[in-house]
Amino acid sequence: MSSELPQFIAPGRLAKERVRLEGQLELRKMARLTELLADTRGTVDIELFFYRNEDGLTCVTGNYDTVLQLTCQRCLEPMRVKLANNINVGITFEGASNKLPAPFEPLVLMQDSILLADFLEEEILLGLPISPMHALQECSAGERIISRSNAVSSPFQVLETLKSG
Repeated sequence: MSSELPQFIAPGRLAKERVRLEGQLELRKMARLTELLADTRGTVDIELFFYRNEDGLTCVTGNYDTVLQLTCQRCLEPMRVKLANNINVGITFEGASNKLPAPFEPLVLMQDSILLADFLEEEILLGLPISPMHALQECSAGERIISRSNAVSSPFQVLETLKSG
């Protein structure tokens, strides 16, 4: 896979020329995403195809694939999360109220070009898990959670001890 990707993309021009972009982008180039990561090293593999559909809509389809180091919300230790999602975006401009055909999601542009890192970062942020956690068996906090759930079978069991005392 080639890693020579442009810094800026002009979706309208690229769609007119039916351009396919393939390569890797460094995670550290995505400021909002790196704030959520336990480790900012790594890359995102991307493949994007720009075209115009039969209605003249500028479309971007493709996919991305990456492995992120996030913080487990149960034990607060780093964990690896593999993300691989498809991209289906229809480009519209500010003030245009076009209804997009399925499966396209809208991307409203204020100008003709956009940073490729910003475009991809938005797609990755949408694909992140809301609350990343290790599997219970793999989590360092998992043993305490399992033992606590085995110890108290009913939330009302504590009331039973108060009644008898």
